[in-house]
Amino acid sequence: MYDVTIIGAGASGVMCALALKEKDKNLKVLLLEKNDKLGKKLSITGNGRCNLGNINNDISNFNSKSDLSNFKKNLETRNFEFLNKLDNLNNLESYYDYLIRFGVLLTKEKEYLYPYSMQAVSVCKSFERCLNHLNVEIKYNYDVLNVSKKADVFTINNDIKSKFVVIATGGKTYPKTGSTGFGYNVLKDFGHTITNLYPSLTKLKTDYKYIKDLQGVRVNAKVSLCVNEKIETKENGQVQFTSDSLSGICIFNLSRNVKKYLNENKTVKIVMDLVPDYSSFELHNYITSFPSYSVSNTLSCIISNKIAVAIAKELKFANKKMKELTDNEFDELCFALKNMYFNIIDVGDFNIAQVTNGGAKLDEFTKGLESTKCKGLYAIGEVLDVDGKCGGYNLSWAFTSAIIAANDILKR
Repeated sequence: MYDVTIIGAGASGVMCALALKEKDKNLKVLLLEKNDKLGKKLSITGNGRCNLGNINNDISNFNSKSDLSNFKKNLETRNFEFLNKLDNLNNLESYYDYLIRFGVLLTKEKEYLYPYSMQAVSVCKSFERCLNHLNVEIKYNYDVLNVSKKADVFTINNDIKSKFVVIATGGKTYPKTGSTGFGYNVLKDFGHTITNLYPSLTKLKTDYKYIKDLQGVRVNAKVSLCVNEKIETKENGQVQFTSDSLSGICIFNLSRNVKKYLNENKTVKIVMDLVPDYSSFELHNYITSFPSYSVSNTLSCIISNKIAVAIAKELKFANKKMKELTDNEFDELCFALKNMYFNIIDVGDFNIAQVTNGGAKLDEFTKGLESTKCKGLYAIGEVLDVDGKCGGYNLSWAFTSAIIAANDILKR
């Protein structure tokens, strides 16, 4: 009989196990992992650098269909003393303090938190060493088929008995790393509501006529997401063009509800202000200063040559010089620079999306993340209906939720 069995040895599952055993070394804690090693998805996070969090951990950077106010204090902690001194760590309770105690030294790059090694694999190695040191039992290549409960005891695969079970199986993204969505089925079996699930933090596919010509281009822009011709939200940042899609952090942050809108047959567009530092009036004055230049050459003085050519073609100005444009055509040109439209037809699927939008309804769990449907059952991390923007927010939720659940179990 185990005290606690955690299903899933990803970021949240491992943190939960370590937080439990650190506080009570007598607990019998079991980690079940379907892969042959822990942290398979964690090891590729942040292009292998492992963005572990963000110093701007405001709750507005997290999304949920439920009220997140119960977790505001946990998510918005501002104590970053660890960046300058490493004493008194046992008195600190933020997730990054746990990380340091578990062997992951941190550093800061702008607002982003990284392991000092700048390697995700080193985080996994530190976790593995700490699990061994604290005598956490791990079963690798273990596929959970079913979870049931009778009286006060959970049974997993008619094999493992446990007083508490923690679902830390992740969402549906990167299924090759083991995130198949199985945890949703377990929670459903215990009466939980699973919201609609959509890929988030992913590329946006477009049918823009000249998108292939823009492959490889990167541009800094002010980007708006428009739904049924109304602006829903905006982001600033670098946009990357691929052969059929728009990508980059600002695009990822705008992608959260796009699949949902498309399923509802709503029109979705991305509108880019390619020169956000200048007004249309200023642009008009500038481009009229080169009457003998071709339209595309003039635009190339302001923006990427490939985008300049695409805009000139789209407006049918490709063979015109600036002095040949009418006043209305000048206005069209300035408008295109400030409002380059891309019709969105699809999003990158769960195979490439970074996180799942949706999950087990948070309202059906206590402040300690215990199920209100089944006593002793907990859920943490991406399996819950909480997701964040790019920048370490999703890992901060994975770690924070794990610690919340561990502390709640320790009180029992």
